[in-house]
Amino acid sequence: MAKSCETLELRDEQNQPLKCEVLRRVVIEDQVYALATPLDAVIQVLVWEEEPGQNGDAEMEGILDEPDPEELQAALPTLQAVLGELNLTLQQNGFDILTVQGELPPVEEEDVFELGESEEEAQEFQLLATFFHQDKQYGVFTPLEPPLIYVALPDEGDPYLLDPEDSPALFDRLSALLLDLDEAGEDEE
Repeated sequence: MAKSCETLELRDEQNQPLKCEVLRRVVIEDQVYALATPLDAVIQVLVWEEEPGQNGDAEMEGILDEPDPEELQAALPTLQAVLGELNLTLQQNGFDILTVQGELPPVEEEDVFELGESEEEAQEFQLLATFFHQDKQYGVFTPLEPPLIYVALPDEGDPYLLDPEDSPALFDRLSALLLDLDEAGEDEE
């Protein structure tokens, strides 16, 4: 039997949707908040920047960086074709989030990369595919742990994404409450 889940749709400033699954809800001072994650698998497209002395070999060494938005837009047809070979369908969502629909390939140890600005921020990602566009090598990655999103669920109006910079105290409180709920849920299982 398939597990049913509560979903919601967030919209960005350009009215582009992002469908999410609600993981947990909490109430703080009569306001309902939720911890959610995108419904489909999130992907991140990065470009390999050659280090001095490298000649573009397929060793996948070097510095990974986010491509310019225009470069990524130009590479989307190639990206869609590469993902199609994996039976994955690219979805462009609100908040500039790319997702894929379909079954992700099994995680192989050689396809796991640790990415992040620093060791504290590093996360593990699965490399789904690589492709070339305009003489640059791109990698398509998906996080092994789905990204978490904090959402406000007002009584009236649409749900909206919370920005930690808008209210750091509220965000810290929400994080603590939702982490406590996660730990309590793990204890019950």
